[in-house]
Amino acid sequence: MTGSTWVLWWRDAQGTASLGQLQERLLRGLRATLLGRWSMDTKLYHSPYNFIDHQHLKIPTTPHPTPGTASDQSMYLVVRGHGSSRRQYFVMASNRIVVETEPEMESILVRLKNLWTPRQTARIEGYSYEGDDWIIRTGNLMVGTSYKGLIIEINYLPCSNPEQTRELMRELLGMILPAGAQ
Repeated sequence: MTGSTWVLWWRDAQGTASLGQLQERLLRGLRATLLGRWSMDTKLYHSPYNFIDHQHLKIPTTPHPTPGTASDQSMYLVVRGHGSSRRQYFVMASNRIVVETEPEMESILVRLKNLWTPRQTARIEGYSYEGDDWIIRTGNLMVGTSYKGLIIEINYLPCSNPEQTRELMRELLGMILPAGAQ
């Protein structure tokens, strides 16, 4: 995917009602085309082992990790796309390395249950839209069984520098989000 991508977390969204409101504004207001369903699953795995220490690697680490960030004992598996034929698989390990993997990675992690224990799952499920110069994905965010808001991903295709698209993104978000959305 090329272009500049922005992701927004609409925390006080009202689930399906907010998703429908966004769809209405995108399809009628911006004359977007509905591309179809979209989803992303994230699974957090934890290990009792610090693999960087075990390998005696000289990788700089933060002495006091920021709360909410992955440690050297954490790994995320991200599955992006809708339908088995169009899915992308990524792994982020040690909060540093992101690798695109094959679908078999999930079954490998199940077999390595003594090394990697599943801790938490998050799912974003919604729709993808296309306009003249952009693709917007919207979806409800569920962490476990709890609703946590709505995610909006905007990919502006003509420009890959986020700083150059800041004002354009603000304007676009102003057109699709209701006043006072947080």
